[in-house]
Amino acid sequence: MKKSLKVNLKRFPKSLFFWSLTFGLIGYTFLISCMPEFQSVPFRTNMNWSQGENLKDSPLILLKWNKQIEKSYTFPLGQGFSPPLISRWFAIYHVAMHDALNSVDPKYSTYASTTVDKKADPNATLIQAVYETLIAIGAPQKPSIDSLYAATMSEVKDGDKKERGIALGKAVAQAVLAKRQTDLPYLPLTGYNPTPASGTQPGVYKYLPPLNYALAGFHLQQTWVINSSDQFRPGAPYQINSPAYTTDFNEVKNLGAINSVQVTADQRSLGIFWAENSSRGWNSVGREVLINNNKYYNAWEVARLFALMHIAIADAYIAVFDSKIHFNYWRPITAVRQGDVDGNDDTQGDLAWTPAIVTPPVGEYPSAHAMSGSAAGGVLIAFLRKSEIPFETTSGYVGGTRSFNSIDEAVRENSLSRIYIGFHFRNAINVGEEKGYELGYFVYANGLKPVK
Repeated sequence: MKKSLKVNLKRFPKSLFFWSLTFGLIGYTFLISCMPEFQSVPFRTNMNWSQGENLKDSPLILLKWNKQIEKSYTFPLGQGFSPPLISRWFAIYHVAMHDALNSVDPKYSTYASTTVDKKADPNATLIQAVYETLIAIGAPQKPSIDSLYAATMSEVKDGDKKERGIALGKAVAQAVLAKRQTDLPYLPLTGYNPTPASGTQPGVYKYLPPLNYALAGFHLQQTWVINSSDQFRPGAPYQINSPAYTTDFNEVKNLGAINSVQVTADQRSLGIFWAENSSRGWNSVGREVLINNNKYYNAWEVARLFALMHIAIADAYIAVFDSKIHFNYWRPITAVRQGDVDGNDDTQGDLAWTPAIVTPPVGEYPSAHAMSGSAAGGVLIAFLRKSEIPFETTSGYVGGTRSFNSIDEAVRENSLSRIYIGFHFRNAINVGEEKGYELGYFVYANGLKPVK
């Protein structure tokens, strides 16, 4: 059922620097296709948006804000932010919406808010809470955010309930932001001390200028739901002289090079398709599977789903940075170039080897992209109680769509994409995917539980 995205690889010069896409430092050369407007949503069979508006517990306003958040982090040419940082922001925004609703009518436990006002309007509370967090963080597209605020708040009937909702929303936002205030010392892109030293021995991460090593303190911030940053730390990566390492080495060398003659068009296309930040990409997937599941979910259910999904992604980044720092494993770009001097007689080096997209300046093991994707997928599967939901999703960076029969099929393709652009060995994506599922299921089982 999958449809290949056709991408003209001539658009991607060898000078492309990937961390502009993720860390917003150097312009990347992805051509963007504007996202289509949100389509009618069959929450029930044959139910569309206008019918949904008549339901008191409709998630319509919540999903309008969810869509705006996604669009705000779909970047035009030359802009972008770090995926780990984006994961934190998406979690804050969606937790604020969850806490807002549950501060009016407590159906699920809140993350940070301790105030309850059952006389407040839930939509006014949600609108004000998410707006306050977006403005406080400085989200892109402020004019669009302001416009949506005015439009959605105008849908709420004027009066005491609305005013109480606005006041409560502000309190909810402050509670969420205050709880995450301790993160701030660990968020600088560069300069955190200590940073792992640049490797000189086979298997050890070697600095990739100009950033060398980024977000070295990211794993030290407080976790969201998981118990600790090392709770899902995997076993060690392959030994360099092992047959399993040799197999992985040859695979990424052959398929991940910018000038590869062995990678198929579809493999390279999907590699580029999934290159965007996980929060934006999986937010889109989450909404699409809700649409295609053809079942009504109220605002409290939808808010909890998106809050838990983005919490899982944020916790996955915290956990994976713990592992990356701990193992400090080298990237394929270093491994392939040093293949003749790595102590493995079965690897052949290539000093000119260059990945399809410039490698991120953090350790290789395990894959953050695989772990965050499967964490999101795990939450979706747990919420829906199934994986088999056909859907399509669109790339925010290169446009086009890819189609899937199930959530776990999309998770797997997301993971494999990192081999086809030269970022990871297969072991790193397999382990990352496995640990991400474990983390996602844990978050769903332990986070924002129903009120008894």
